[in-house]
Amino acid sequence: MKGLFFLLAALPLAAEPVLVGNFPAKVVPEQLSVLSLPENGTVTDLVQDGHYAKGTVIAVLNKQRLAEEREDMEFTLAKERIAQRDELRKLRQQREKLVFYLGLTPDERKYATDAKVEGEEPTRESLRDIDERIALARRELDTMEKRKRDEFERKHEKQTLRMPFDGRLQYNVTLPEDRTKPHEITGLVQSFATACDDSAYYVTLSISRSDLSLLNEQKFWVSVPLPEGRQLEASYAFRRVERSQSNGNDMLVYFFRLPAEAGETAFGMLGSNAKASLFYEVDGTVERVAKAQLAAHPEASQCENWEELVGRACPGAVVVIVADRDVVIRRAGQGDAAGQGEGQP
Repeated sequence: MKGLFFLLAALPLAAEPVLVGNFPAKVVPEQLSVLSLPENGTVTDLVQDGHYAKGTVIAVLNKQRLAEEREDMEFTLAKERIAQRDELRKLRQQREKLVFYLGLTPDERKYATDAKVEGEEPTRESLRDIDERIALARRELDTMEKRKRDEFERKHEKQTLRMPFDGRLQYNVTLPEDRTKPHEITGLVQSFATACDDSAYYVTLSISRSDLSLLNEQKFWVSVPLPEGRQLEASYAFRRVERSQSNGNDMLVYFFRLPAEAGETAFGMLGSNAKASLFYEVDGTVERVAKAQLAAHPEASQCENWEELVGRACPGAVVVIVADRDVVIRRAGQGDAAGQGEGQP
């Protein structure tokens, strides 16, 4: 009779979303990158806030100094080119002497003393050695400028801020209204600008309940309340394990994709704390039993979880999902999905 009492108190549901609970939530874009300056100085090449393609220059730090350093590099390269060519010219002259010497007869070589290197007799091996030195000098001459310029560009690349992807740019510091004028940065700025890939926005929930992770995640969706009674609804997109910044522990994060028309609202919510109601679409005919009713069962104190308590209070029933205030159950032979549970398809 105890089980009968609870079954009679259950409310039938048919393919209806069930409120699982309310969770802290965040609104995040597809990608987000905070751009900082490596040092203080003069910032130029600023643009207006807006949408830009990947690679667009949005700021250059100390551009004048950069130009002067580039001019110094070109001057140094020119001097090194001349020195390399002089070295190559000397090697070629030495080779000509070796070839000439090796073409002489033994008697003629007695008088060709200027072809000797440190008093040693030139040989065919000496000729091979100098050919290798000439080939090495040529390669060094060909690659020297590219190597120096690549080193210069890598060193100064951090002074040129570019859009890391297609998206929306927002400067995080106060800049002159006329963006063509240089702007002085007197202190280290950790967050100079933010690039936001607004091709999609998501509502994210960190859910630690293991029973929810075993359900069909495609049937989850969320609703975020807004002022004036409005709502943001988002459908399930994917989930992944992330590392918590607060305690370093792994956490399972669910991502729910917002519709494209909610983009402006979502952008305004970036960085803020939100609250989302998590819903689950049940299959077939199920029944909802209030947690308060189950907790009043005489054997409730002897049960370790809701599944065990349902087994005692409603014999033959299985738990579909533990919701916010209710436990959704299905009895054997009940509904379209009877006996199949609500797990992954």
